[in-house]
Amino acid sequence: MKWISTAAILAALGIGMSGSPAMAQQGSDPQNFDYLRARMDQQDAEIRHLHEELAAALGGTPATPAAYANPDGTMPAPVAADPVGQWPPGAAVVGSDMHVTASMKDGLFLWLETPNKDFTMHIGYWMQLDNVYWKESPDLKTAATARTGAPFGAISGPASGGIGELEDGEYFRRIRPFLEGTFWETGEYRLILALENDQYSDTGFDEFWVGETKIPVIGSCRIGHVKDPMGLEGDMTASSRCMTFMERSSYSEAIELNQNFLTGIWMSNNYLDEHVTWEFCAARPDQGASSGSYFGDGQSAVQGRITALPIYEDEGRQLLHFGVSAGWRDGATNGTIADHLFQLRARPELRDDDPAGSPSGGQALPNADSNRMVDTGAIAAKEEYLMGLEALYIRGPLSIQAEYGWNWIDGAYGIAYSKSAVTHFANGATEDYVFNGGYVQLAYTLTGENRAYDRRIGTLAREYYGHSGPYENAWLTRDADGNFIWGRGAWEIAARYSYVDLNSGSSPNNIQGGMMNGFTLGLNWYLNNNLNIMLDWVYDDRYDLPATETNAKGVVINPGTNPGHTNGLGIEVQFQL
Repeated sequence: MKWISTAAILAALGIGMSGSPAMAQQGSDPQNFDYLRARMDQQDAEIRHLHEELAAALGGTPATPAAYANPDGTMPAPVAADPVGQWPPGAAVVGSDMHVTASMKDGLFLWLETPNKDFTMHIGYWMQLDNVYWKESPDLKTAATARTGAPFGAISGPASGGIGELEDGEYFRRIRPFLEGTFWETGEYRLILALENDQYSDTGFDEFWVGETKIPVIGSCRIGHVKDPMGLEGDMTASSRCMTFMERSSYSEAIELNQNFLTGIWMSNNYLDEHVTWEFCAARPDQGASSGSYFGDGQSAVQGRITALPIYEDEGRQLLHFGVSAGWRDGATNGTIADHLFQLRARPELRDDDPAGSPSGGQALPNADSNRMVDTGAIAAKEEYLMGLEALYIRGPLSIQAEYGWNWIDGAYGIAYSKSAVTHFANGATEDYVFNGGYVQLAYTLTGENRAYDRRIGTLAREYYGHSGPYENAWLTRDADGNFIWGRGAWEIAARYSYVDLNSGSSPNNIQGGMMNGFTLGLNWYLNNNLNIMLDWVYDDRYDLPATETNAKGVVINPGTNPGHTNGLGIEVQFQL
């Protein structure tokens, strides 16, 4: 055994004296004397420690600690030993070199990192400033009033009347500072704050999690305020920085519950050279304020997503993506009505309020309007199931994207007209409902760039055209001779059609949340990787809504909901680091 130990130590000594590729590479820089000296001191400490271990293994008397002291009398820092045969040739000890360098990757991302990338940190933020202009049909301008139901049954739907007048306005849609990076090589984190409503004492979370990667079988695991593994649109599984339009479709807001975040544990992995991915999350459903907090029995959620990439060519210039997501929400509670209500609803596909400004999702600002175009009302039920299908095709500058999905509410027993009481169905039965919707969109980049895709989790990349950005940045200035010179940036045109149906069931317990068609046209200018401007025209039309109800004497007992349409024009400026 002594000879085995001696051989092992001699082998380790040989490795220690041979140095590492990292040292050779850094030492080749004649201006990096400080770094070279630090590496030589570290190698010297390793050799002295190994001599001591060798002497002990051979039965000799090890030298006194003073013999191994640094020239200034201090002892060298302990150096991690290599378990024989476990490290590949040239491997570096994780955390052995903690010098930090800063760089601007691709002219955009400020990263701090150690030489072996054991630790990295990206410091940045993004902001979106929106301006909106409105026209709407006269019937929609009438005030919205709460529905009261009818004596013979509980019929739920949007507020009676219109949605109120939509006002022109401006607001910061998002202000998101963040830190993200890795630690001890396998750890990762992303900490993003939602500060757009801090002036109203309402600060929330975007992504706010910590995790581990390279876990056998599981792959990656994150804990915290994570992305809900559901859907393909920007700001669902992807980021709000990579949206084609200013707002998501009515499908994502209604059928997918406008629930792009969950607080819980998230896991993901990929296979076949990142051609197949899965994600899974067990969590509490998030509330409108995105605080990451919830108290109450029940209200559990599970959500999963699987994607396939049968075509991936030319580094993503051509690809075909398919995905399916499914989830479940539990309605079991501690007995208070407020905790077991399910509600599907959607605004116009352009905002006339600041959606993150209050827990209910509507900002209490003068002239702001958070009324919904379609709305099932609050349904008291046992549980809810979701399923969505998605497809994406990219061929150079052309992209085609589509989703369709269903939302099932099972075991419904009444409608809540307030959070303190529920009107039970008159016949005492329970009902099952199903709602559905989807969208299809086309986009074409006139300057030739293609959309970027993240193969690790099977979704759109957070940088719209990838790390490199537009082929040519946009600028306008003069050269040395006084002549104008300019660059064009990247220009994209896009169109989207959306549909949502929130009507289900039969009388007397039918839900008539309404139906809505939406059309969006967009023109996007990406000046560079940091700055882009979006111009959207949005048309939304709602119909098939609850009619006015009267009793036998002709007295109105439940006012109807007015059909109509909205026209919105929006301009957004987005800047990111």
